[in-house]
Formats: sequence, structure tokens, C-alpha cells
Amino acid sequence: MALPARAQSRLEHLPPGTKLPAIQALDFDGKSTPVPLAGKPTVVNFWATWCVPCRTEMPLLQQMAEFYSDKLVLQAVNFKERAVAVQRHVRNSNWTVPVLLDPMGAGAQAWGVKVFPTTIGFDAQGVARWRLVGEYDWTTAEAGKLVEGLWR
Repeated sequence: MALPARAQSRLEHLPPGTKLPAIQALDFDGKSTPVPLAGKPTVVNFWATWCVPCRTEMPLLQQMAEFYSDKLVLQAVNFKERAVAVQRHVRNSNWTVPVLLDPMGAGAQAWGVKVFPTTIGFDAQGVARWRLVGEYDWTTAEAGKLVEGLWR
């Protein structure tokens, strides 16, 4: 019997001071955006429209981002899909999260992302604090502690 995807998520606390290589992603207008954003705690989620756990998780990430909107930035980075298809999917799903594009997969490769969804939490100084591989319920108290740890 297979476990539900949420039970299969894996949290990895990263060593203090972990810096990942700077990456850039594109918005829907083709403008380059740094990932993570400097100066504010940021949660970066790599996802794809074909990824069922990603589609299940995104509304929960959206709720979390709305709850912490004054303290946290969420960047949802799509992996190697065409902008038009991603834009249509986001619109049809009624997502309001800021979606960026990693059209060649260079950002995912630079950060060693091989499983979707993968979510990485950064503090305001751009230090990676944790990596979560797999679908996660972002509405739990445990998720709140994880996110709030980014500004401590």
C-alpha cells in the first residue's frame, strides 16, 4: 500500500550559513527576477503543471503566503514549461501566487532539484535554512513553525 504524498515529504535542515548559487527566473513578461529575493524571508517552490502533488500543494502554499504576506515572499518557480501553458494553468486554477519560469531548468539544476515539488526556505540574508522535498500541508502548526523560523 502506498503512503499519501504528504507522508512522503522529506524535510532537510541545511547546515548554518548554507548559500545556494544565485539564480534568475523569468516573469510572464520575460523580465528576469532574482531568486530568492533579497532582504525578506523567501520560500521558493519548484513545481510543474504535470505534477499532481504540485497542483495539490499550491493552494496550501497560497494560504500560507497570504497569512504571512507582511513578513514573507513566496516564489513559485515553474520547471521547463512554456509561459503560455503555465499562465493558462495558473489562471484556470485561480492561483494568486507569484509564478516565475525556469524555462531551461537551469535554476533547478543549480540547486539540485530533482523531485517536484521541492520547496526551499531562505532567511532575509539569502541563507538557505531548509529544503522540503515532496508535497506538504502548509496549513499546519508544524508548517507555521518551519516558516516562522526563517525570521529568527
